[in-house]
Amino acid sequence: MKKLMPLAVLCTSALIATSATAQTSPLSIGASASTTSVKYAGQTETGHTWEANGTLRLTEYSSLYTGYGQTTADFEDSNGIEKTLKTSYIPLSLQFTVPGEMGSFYLRGGANYYRTEFGSEKDIGWGATGTVGVKLNTTTGPGLAFELTYADRGDAETSSVTVGTSIGF
Repeated sequence: MKKLMPLAVLCTSALIATSATAQTSPLSIGASASTTSVKYAGQTETGHTWEANGTLRLTEYSSLYTGYGQTTADFEDSNGIEKTLKTSYIPLSLQFTVPGEMGSFYLRGGANYYRTEFGSEKDIGWGATGTVGVKLNTTTGPGLAFELTYADRGDAETSSVTVGTSIGF
């Protein structure tokens, strides 16, 4: 038992030192997936979204957010034939964070550059996006996030409940 105590102290010290050095960089990268409600051409269907993202911390309470993601959902066209709507997008947002004891609460708003394809129809442009989220972690290291997101992508609108993970450096 006495030999295990120094080993436990050494391991704890290594974890604390690792966490302390991890907080020196303002970068964080992550990935998320969600079930998404997609509105298109007067129809609403359930689809799926995935996203790879990153943040650059500006201050203790603000950061820039960007990434790349895709949303897909199946809709019927004007002839009654089911086709897949696919939207690729790049969000560019400002995120405001309120730190807490077990994590943080954040609001994120900005724009997203999108390309929506449905059969031979294509829509490319800029739309608005907004997110409310909670991130569970006590340090800059790994975290788990839960988000509610709305995005306007021209002819398509999406509302998502998202689960994501991230790691800060």
